[in-house]
Amino acid sequence: MMTRRLASSLSLALALSFTAAACVRDDAGDAGLDEGQITSAIELDNGGLDTADEAPEFGDEALFTAASLEADAAATDALDADPELRAMRERPDVAARRVLVAWGQLPPDRSRDAIKTWSGDLALSRGGMLVRRTVGFEERTDAVAARTSRASVSFTSVTKPFADGLLLSVYDPDPASAEPLVLGYDGAAGSYRLDLADLAAGPIVIDVDADGNKLIAVSLQERPATDPCAHGFMRGRWHALRMGLGAYLGVVSDGAGAPIGHVRGMWGVRRSGEQVMFGKFISRDGAFTGLIAGHYRDGEFVARWINRGGDAGRIHGAYRQGADGGPVGGGFVARWAETTCAQELPLDR
Repeated sequence: MMTRRLASSLSLALALSFTAAACVRDDAGDAGLDEGQITSAIELDNGGLDTADEAPEFGDEALFTAASLEADAAATDALDADPELRAMRERPDVAARRVLVAWGQLPPDRSRDAIKTWSGDLALSRGGMLVRRTVGFEERTDAVAARTSRASVSFTSVTKPFADGLLLSVYDPDPASAEPLVLGYDGAAGSYRLDLADLAAGPIVIDVDADGNKLIAVSLQERPATDPCAHGFMRGRWHALRMGLGAYLGVVSDGAGAPIGHVRGMWGVRRSGEQVMFGKFISRDGAFTGLIAGHYRDGEFVARWINRGGDAGRIHGAYRQGADGGPVGGGFVARWAETTCAQELPLDR
């Protein structure tokens, strides 16, 4: 474990790495970054990170602002009071999942001026759903239409350099059926299908066009509000300092999609060839929540969540690079859960 002084220096190096990334320059790696320090850190247990509390947003609000993480907001769905949907939700044999679907430039590409229209429908092959939160929606261009069907959501959405999305509660009244439950998108950007069984196994990323627009989905089992097992989602940006070395940051939300903290870390290839990632997860007020230690490969990462008492849970996510010709970096989405409710998340090996 690093001394507190060295760990603080590493924290500064991570901050500098994303200060450069926020500039959205191809030569960001030349902006006075201490690559050597991060290169050394990835050889250490847990990346040399400590379990001390931090200032909110790691003491660098401007850094997270510059990363342009899409804002999210709670949504009010009139069908929440629908008697038939409420009865479905209360049945013990109904399978419930939280599904985060996002579309657009992931990560943002500020150099692109072209508008992408996504307006259309998300529809289930059976069952029903509720809209819980919107992600990146702007009042002028984006809106969820009045709900008229339990199994579909209509919306208007226009993206440019950023992304939009919806967090849904999805209810399957017949999870034992041989027919898969499918969430389909049909709209201005095309038609795509997401098998909920595949989504339970891990995030799904669909490349929509050659301009870097993507459709990304990640899901978790929906748990009762009284369930004490912590779980939720994570999304953010990663940036390469050089080939095989970089940093990342993001926002962490609970199972209901409400932001509860921030994460910042590093990734890279060790001298042994092992592709590792490390990070630190703090609450919104800066309290230490956990360390992240895992591996990445081929667009996917799997990690352990470690608190002061040891292993506490698992993290599973997907990452993608931005469009060719842009900065060397990309975006990621993930799900996380405490050990007691992380059975569907893979183990880091």
